[in-house]
Parts: sequence; C-alpha cells; structure tokens
Amino acid sequence: MAIFCHTLSSLSLKKLINPSKPTSTFTYINLHIRFQAMNSISDSSSSSSSSKVMCQLVPGLDTNEKEYILDQTFERYTSKMVKRNGKGAAIVWFRNDLRVLDNEVLFKAWVNSECVLPVYCVDPRVFQASTCYFGFPKTGGLRGQFILECLVDLKKNLMKRGLNLLIRHGKPEEIIPALAKDFASHTVYAQKETCSEEVNVEKLVSKALRRVHLPHSTGRSTSQGSANSPTLQLVWGGTMYHLDDLPFSTNSIPDVYTQFRKSVEAKCSIRSCAKISMSLGPAPRVEDWGCVPSIEQLGLQPQEVSKGMRFLGGETAALSRVYEYFWKKDFLKIYKETRNGMLGPDYSTKFSPWLASGSLSPRFIYEEVKRYEKGRLANDSTYWVLFELIWRDYFRFISFKYGNSIFHIGGPRNVERRWSQDQRLFDSWRNGCTGYPLIDANMKELSATGFMSNRGRQIVCSFLVRDMGIDWRMGAEWFETFLLDYDPCSNYGNWTYGAGVGNDPREDRYFSIPKQAQTYDPEGEYVAYWLPQLQELPKEKRNFPGKLYMEQIVPLKFGNPNGHRGQDRASAARKTNYGGRGRKTKGY
Repeated sequence: MAIFCHTLSSLSLKKLINPSKPTSTFTYINLHIRFQAMNSISDSSSSSSSSKVMCQLVPGLDTNEKEYILDQTFERYTSKMVKRNGKGAAIVWFRNDLRVLDNEVLFKAWVNSECVLPVYCVDPRVFQASTCYFGFPKTGGLRGQFILECLVDLKKNLMKRGLNLLIRHGKPEEIIPALAKDFASHTVYAQKETCSEEVNVEKLVSKALRRVHLPHSTGRSTSQGSANSPTLQLVWGGTMYHLDDLPFSTNSIPDVYTQFRKSVEAKCSIRSCAKISMSLGPAPRVEDWGCVPSIEQLGLQPQEVSKGMRFLGGETAALSRVYEYFWKKDFLKIYKETRNGMLGPDYSTKFSPWLASGSLSPRFIYEEVKRYEKGRLANDSTYWVLFELIWRDYFRFISFKYGNSIFHIGGPRNVERRWSQDQRLFDSWRNGCTGYPLIDANMKELSATGFMSNRGRQIVCSFLVRDMGIDWRMGAEWFETFLLDYDPCSNYGNWTYGAGVGNDPREDRYFSIPKQAQTYDPEGEYVAYWLPQLQELPKEKRNFPGKLYMEQIVPLKFGNPNGHRGQDRASAARKTNYGGRGRKTKGY
C-alpha cells in the first residue's frame, strides 16, 4: 500500500470530500514529513531490502479511494438539466485535454449531436520524432508512459458514461477525415492550441475535411454552409481565464506579468466548470475501438521510476491529488510557505503533469480553492495557487501574441547574445556531473522521475545560461524530452525568461548556487538523497564538499553566497514550469 494510504469508510471520505471544517485526522503539518516520506517503502508487501530506497506514488491513495473520489466528484459536476439538441454524429478529437470533467470540447460535441465518437490519434510526430535543433527525443519514455496512463484512464471514464475511446495510429489529418466520412460526422470538435506545430495540424485536418462529402442527412443545418462537408470546430480550453473574456486583444497583452494579472483580476470573471449529463451515450457502433499501445509500441524505451516520486497518469489520479493535497492532508493553507521546497511530494501541489496533459482542469482547481476558502479558511497560500495558474494562463496567451519568436534564440525581443554549444559542458549539466551538488541532484531527479521542483528549474537554468554560457535552447529541448509536465507555452516562456531573452525587459536573473543551497537545502537533505556519496558528510558540508566530491566543471560567475540577492529576488515570483520544445518557423 502506498505511503499515506489510509483505508477510509465511505462516511469518512464524504466528510473530507464535502467538509465543513478541517478533519483532525489529517491536519498534520509537520514539514519534516517530506524528508521521511522519501525514505519510506511505497509497498508494504515488498520483499526488497530495507536499505533499498523505493519511489513514492503521487497521489498516495489506494485504488478504492481514488475511484470513490472520482465518482463523488463526477456526481457534483453532473446536471440533469443539460439537454442535447443536435442531430447526427460528432467526433471529439482528444489532444491535450485528456479528461471528462469540465471538458468544453466533449460538452459541445454531446449537446450538438445525437452520437459522439471520441478519438485519440497516436501521432508519430509526437512520439517518434526528434527535437528541432539538437535532436533529442521529442517525447521521452517517462512522459510517454504518463500519457499512456492518461489514455487508459480516459477510456475507462468514458466507458463509465456510455462512450469509449477510439485509438488509431497515424496522423490526425489522415485519420480524422476518414472517420468523419465513415461515420457521417457533420462536425469534428477539438481543443484549440496556440503553437505552430499543433496549429499546423489543425489546418491540415480542416483542409482534409473539406474534401470529404457527406450525405445530406447528417444533421447539418443549412446555416452551416452550402457544401456538405464536415467542419472542424476548435474550442478554447486549458486556461483558467477564457480567451474571449480578456480585457484586451491578444496583440495587446501586457509584456509584464504583473500588469496582466492585475488587469484580469480586476476586469474578468472565471467561468464555471461545464456540467454534463451522467450518460453521454449512445456510443456509435465500432468494430474495433483499439487498445492503448505499450511504451514499446510507441518506439520509446521503458523506464522504471525506482526512486523519488512516481506520478500516476490520468484524470482519476489528478482529481485524487487535488483531494489529497487540499482536503485530506490540508496542505493548501501552508502552500505559500512550502512551495520552494525540493524534496518529497507535499511541499507543493504537484498538479502540473496533469494540467499539461489536460487530465485536470484549471477551472476545477479554482473552484476547489474557493470551496476550501469557504469551508476552511482563506489566506495568502490559497490565493497563491491561483496566482500560479494565472502565470500559466499568461504564457498561453503570450504565445498568441508573439508566435514562433518565443522559440527563437533571441526570443520575442530578438536579443543578440553570444551563446556556446560546448558539448562537454552541456553533457556534464544534463548528466548531473558538474561538481555542484545542487545542480547535479536536480538533474538526476529529472532524469529519474521526469519532475523537478520549480526552485530547482530556476537554479539549473541560471547555471546553464549564466555560469556555463550555454545556448538556452539546449536546456529547453532537454527538458522537453524528460518533463512529465512539458507544455510549450509555459515552458518556453520560462526558459526565455530565465535566459533574459523573454518578453519581460528585465534581463539579469542570476541565481547564486551557494545562496540557494543555504536557503533551500540548509542541511543538505535534498542533495544527499540524490547523491548518496554525500550522505556520510556533515550536513553543513553536503552542498559544499570541496575535494570530497567531483571537480567543478566551471567556476561560478558570482561565487559570493552573500552577493546578488537582488538577482535572486528578481525571479522569486516565477513559479511555473521550465521546459522547451524546438520549433521550426514553418510547420514541422
């Protein structure tokens, strides 16, 4: 049984899911728990040696608990008042929105049809391609496995509501039009994306659909056009604030985050989650719905997580994590104080992998925060979770404004700077062999788990671009391969920001490694966990081992641990993910 798994009766779970006040059983706030947790065995029945460190599941709930939370949450977001008023068949093309709850694409398709066909295309350009500039795998084994788990869970949850998930291998622009013809589908619904690769696929699908001719009894109204071809209807989703509700056009989005945040907070409201019918059927007759492929069938190397955190993919796990962090452990109220931690599952929400895959709606998180504030308390920590989600929105909207320039070496401002592509230096960084324990520990965590703390991402970015002088796109593409929570908008926005080439004009964001170590890992717990050779050293020497550790690959640009506090503070508000994705100017 996973750590923190407590078998609860249905009554106890109901009290936690619909609380009126904090439940004392789970209000332990001892922060040292995050250190103890990482050294616990995640399976009590394991016969492994007690000296072997095992991974910890996130969320740490048992299967029955997760399923109960899912069912209870779905019940709260089900409405008997929703009626469908459409005709014919509609296709839902799942992309980065792998969920049922608060999925506007699924909602619109169901309301405007008599029958919905959910489809996911296993696109080789996503799973078998290389990054644009430096040829790393576009999707690594860890994220590939996470996405597969999301698909398994999505298929299960759709079947619970009378549908299924059709899985096809190939390019969407070939698969979707063929399905539209076979099932006489008048409309294909999909989530609107903003970056060039995804947008180009949307254009290819739309173009191919125009070549499909349907019989005149498909449910299309005459107002939808004279040609009887299926249409692609793109639906905005994935952000907390809706695009249509912004108080400015996408071309006029402020370049400074604070201005954007203050404006949307003052002038915008957040739309409620979409409530849907309990039954989404009937499903169309399909001879072979297809199976979720194995990681090997994707052409990726399987990788087992044996240390650190093991994230479970899918909407069920996502909703369970929200419940676990907010309600069961009651950690939301201290989030702002703990969010800069680096070790263990509970110093931060850990929602980002599910947000990136679309298994979790940011509007659902917003509503849960407001429910927590009403039922328990409201403070700076509850607000700060929403503050982070606004950052995520901001980068999505900025990608509209600046287009492909966010992927270029000079960034949106076309900054001219000389960058190195020294392979020896870069290899030492990505392999965690720089001679700086804080850098090396973070990079080893990334390679082993697909995750790194926000604080860690800022530190390793600063070291790569400031101390090593390495082309920031190399780091961005390496993160693209490994990060579970890879998302081109947030991640490239953060990398350009950290490299000083982003749309924000403030350029110098240097993170002093000695100061960061003293502040965020004062006893060396984190570095000792990921670098076992440091465990025997005195705590004060773990981050500063000198010749007891490997030779430092480069000197620090600023080595004084007491200096450059201003530069450290300049990024203190940056709490979303780093990561990147190589982009070509035209298409793939």
